[in-house]
Amino acid sequence: MGSTFLVTDSEGRPTRDHDGFYYRDVRHLDDYALSVDEDLESLEVVDVRPGERLLHLGTPLETGSRKLHVSRRQFVADGLFEDLTISNLSGSPVKTSLTLRLGSRFDDLFEVRGMVADLDRTIDVDRHETGLTFRYAPSDAAFSRSVSITLAHVADIAIDVNSRANRVDATIEADLTLAPGESRTVPVAVTVDGPAPAAQQLQVARKTVRDRAEDWTEAKPIPEHSGSWTSVLRESHENLLELQLPTEHGPILAAGVPWFATAFGRDSIIAAFQSLGVDTGLAKGTCRYLGAHQADTYDAERDAEPGKILHEIRCGELTARELVPHRPYYGTVDATPLFVVLVHETWRRTGDDEFLAELWPNVQRALEWLDDHAKRTDGGLLAYGLDSQGSGQLRHQGWKDSGDGIVYPDGSYPSGSLAVAEVQGYEYDAKRRGAELASEMGERQFAATLEKEAERTKQRFDEAFWLSDEEFYAVAVEEGGDAVPSITTNPGHCLWSGIVPETRADAVVDRLLAPEMFTGWGIRTLSASHDAYNPQSYHLGSVWPHDNSIVALGMARYGRQDAASQVAEGLLEAAQARGNDRLPELFAGFERSETDVPVTYGEACEPQAWAAAAPLACLQAIQGTPVEPPREIRH
Repeated sequence: MGSTFLVTDSEGRPTRDHDGFYYRDVRHLDDYALSVDEDLESLEVVDVRPGERLLHLGTPLETGSRKLHVSRRQFVADGLFEDLTISNLSGSPVKTSLTLRLGSRFDDLFEVRGMVADLDRTIDVDRHETGLTFRYAPSDAAFSRSVSITLAHVADIAIDVNSRANRVDATIEADLTLAPGESRTVPVAVTVDGPAPAAQQLQVARKTVRDRAEDWTEAKPIPEHSGSWTSVLRESHENLLELQLPTEHGPILAAGVPWFATAFGRDSIIAAFQSLGVDTGLAKGTCRYLGAHQADTYDAERDAEPGKILHEIRCGELTARELVPHRPYYGTVDATPLFVVLVHETWRRTGDDEFLAELWPNVQRALEWLDDHAKRTDGGLLAYGLDSQGSGQLRHQGWKDSGDGIVYPDGSYPSGSLAVAEVQGYEYDAKRRGAELASEMGERQFAATLEKEAERTKQRFDEAFWLSDEEFYAVAVEEGGDAVPSITTNPGHCLWSGIVPETRADAVVDRLLAPEMFTGWGIRTLSASHDAYNPQSYHLGSVWPHDNSIVALGMARYGRQDAASQVAEGLLEAAQARGNDRLPELFAGFERSETDVPVTYGEACEPQAWAAAAPLACLQAIQGTPVEPPREIRH
């Protein structure tokens, strides 16, 4: 789990271009399929627990009966392990061949997503008594990967290999003879650190997966809630376990499967914040991990500046070859203030002064980045440049980071440097929280300075972003001071941070729930009244559950439990209407009355960390336990 995962279609088959077995940003197998001499039909797919899945297959019905039944109990731990059971349901002996079809290109995740890399790969194959190993070790890069497939409980296997340019395909075949009513079990191990005894490693994986799930359930129970939330919260709870990455600094949540199964700055921070009601250990691990990778030098290619918190870190071949900047990449304007927010909130909830003392130097450096290194508009607003041109660099560096994530109502693009609304709120919140932390660390003068800076940020924000004709805040302000007057969810995050004046809060809340914004399932990223609106776009009219959960927390912060409940209940019902009790990364922004179900976006991550944690944040909002503002500091 975490950075090790298997992606298949809904029947457990590798039928789509991105399916396969992945480990640490590389697809080790793009083909992994099981067959017998007769066709197999998918009967049931059961997600038993995080890291364990059970597939039931059978031969076609003949005169009302099936001859063979195949069960595949799969476990994902530090590899993929299967307990294959083939059963003869007939009254006669059956001879059949069990075949595993395998294929690999060792393609980098960025290549799977569409990036073209001009690389020639030679994949070596080692055959051994119980299976085979694919190995890739280019001579011109400090990078290597391997994957081994081994079987047990079969007398003899036949291996056929077809190697060609940039890929290898193979089959492992075992002949089986089954007496009437007999079942045969064949353990399979797919490992990334050399061949392993399949039967033994299967048992280890079974115990690892089940113990992990039991420990998580017992040690980190789901918060108290009303009965209608049970199934959605249980799914959320399991998804958070699936996405955990163990690190030397403690656990951190991978952003999402399949595309973002790695540590992110913004995503991991927000998901850890949303999950604080279940586990503070995730937040501590996140803070420590991100603090350990905090930038200490300038590097334009990676958008690194001293004190900055990373955006994304990768470890695939393209990263090793420096063809992408993710080693790590720091192209985010918001992860650094959000880091301060998470450290403070974790300390506030746990009272762990040792944790604060440990992270305080990182907090200081993050706050120094805001004052000394961060880009600003002429009006002093925290901003980012729109001129990033390097491979892998992002044009937009707030959470709406697609190429058209921020646009004018007519769809035209801003230019120059851009200050987005929610980032001003994050800075305000970081400095207010930073002031309390500084006071706790005995740095009273620093605390006083931070409070004054926070108030200036609040004043600048309101003056620059407020649209009096709309009674709402602009999504962004360009370098020269021109507002981008699109109506979006971004100002809802400003409610969460507390930067919105009390006198304007109700107007902001009410606009977010207006028909142009609220679909019945959730709040659209962009108003349906704008020409740029597209309900099936990434950021221009879709619904993002994490976005909505942050807005709900903000609504509750300003005493609007009615609005928070409306948003929370919409998301809850969306998860239930999808049939799996899970919220995806995003879904389409169509009206609920027109679709009856939340329409899929199509390429969304699922599970995805901040979507999985969104129900937990919504629960906080509707239970009246939203984020509390920092205490006033006396000087």
